[in-house]
Amino acid sequence: MTLKSMVSNNNTLNPWTPQDEGDHYPIVKEWWTIETIFKTLEDNKKWNFMTIISYKMKPPGSFFQYTLFDINSKKCILRKDIDAEIEKLHHEKNKVDLGYEDSTVKGLYPDYDVNIIDKEKNFQIDLKLKAKSLPHWVAQEATEGKLPIGLNYYKYGFIPNCDLSGRMKLKNNDYTIKGKGYFEHIWGNWSYENPLQVVSGIKKTFSTYLNLGKWWLSNHKPKIPDKIKFTTENDVSGYDWIWGIFDNDWSLFYGNVMFWVSEGPAFGVLSITPDGKNYWDFCNINFHYNKCIYVKNYDIFIPSDLEISGKLNDKKIYLHFWLTTDSYEYIDPFKKKGFYKAFILGEMPGQVEGAYEDSEKKIDLKGDCKMMPLRQPSILGHNSLCFKFIKPPKGFGLDIDLNSHYLKKKFLTKIHFAPRPKIKCDIKKLKEEEF
Repeated sequence: MTLKSMVSNNNTLNPWTPQDEGDHYPIVKEWWTIETIFKTLEDNKKWNFMTIISYKMKPPGSFFQYTLFDINSKKCILRKDIDAEIEKLHHEKNKVDLGYEDSTVKGLYPDYDVNIIDKEKNFQIDLKLKAKSLPHWVAQEATEGKLPIGLNYYKYGFIPNCDLSGRMKLKNNDYTIKGKGYFEHIWGNWSYENPLQVVSGIKKTFSTYLNLGKWWLSNHKPKIPDKIKFTTENDVSGYDWIWGIFDNDWSLFYGNVMFWVSEGPAFGVLSITPDGKNYWDFCNINFHYNKCIYVKNYDIFIPSDLEISGKLNDKKIYLHFWLTTDSYEYIDPFKKKGFYKAFILGEMPGQVEGAYEDSEKKIDLKGDCKMMPLRQPSILGHNSLCFKFIKPPKGFGLDIDLNSHYLKKKFLTKIHFAPRPKIKCDIKKLKEEEF
């Protein structure tokens, strides 16, 4: 196979090489993820299955996870999260060849076989993924898939639209399955426990920040927003992540690096492919959380219902994502005491609706999605700062709302110059039951 393989009957290049698909051991962190949404043909029920296989070098270890959501019953019915010795994970270079105990993931674009076996829970799922879309790097135009995290960076690629078939054994029942799948591969030198740790690739990290910044600014006209909100849990150590597949077979990837913003401009990318060959990478994006889940033990909120809107040349898109089952939060407390307390990854199957339009047409969109917000709660807990800008013709002024769980106080300041001058400041003490 050549390094730049061709898709049949199409002159578009596959940006992945076999070296990209195989392992990059001994890099600090690397993982492969498969997401699926499918129906069991025998009973027409809808399911979401996800698996992650990964390793890390600091300290050495491997990680195997799967979750199975019964979307009709609105709950996660099976899950397994295993931290183990690094030697327990098998991986190869120049191809996807992963093994953890009896479970395997194998293949090379466009075909992948996923076989997950859990004898303890009498569960087995055998999947065949056939890619309908080309692989794509996140921010492919700006950085060819390199994304910063703290003072480090990682490389991120995905395939958002795969046809899915296979079989599932669950509680002595055998099912035939058919649906859609998503595949991603990520690797880099960074640490979730210490994202500000300086590593040898710091020059590439800053050049990545610079390239992303130039790309972001080139897609944004300077303007004062109506509202912008910041929260402590939305710092650079976390992200919002969504995969979606529409009824018309369009697919999407949304990834947002937070930079403390919880409402306003997104510092990420929304990638839409209508045909599997061409990708529209929206960078001019705004987002808003409608609902959040409160994780009380760590005093943070993670989004479960959000809206995003984006512009790219003459293209405009609006999307609404919401959770349709109970959520599952994977929580991994950090062993060492420090500023960050834990790694929290939410799993949220849901639905998406919206609309796309350009200079020639308007298309309504509807489909399924999977949201996976990542947060790393800190010792500060939840604190928010919101600026609301009052602009002509409504007036001229600024409202500032500071809500601090750490200080257990709420501050509200109004500074209005027009139509009537007004300055007001209120301070209220917060009780824990108000969190």
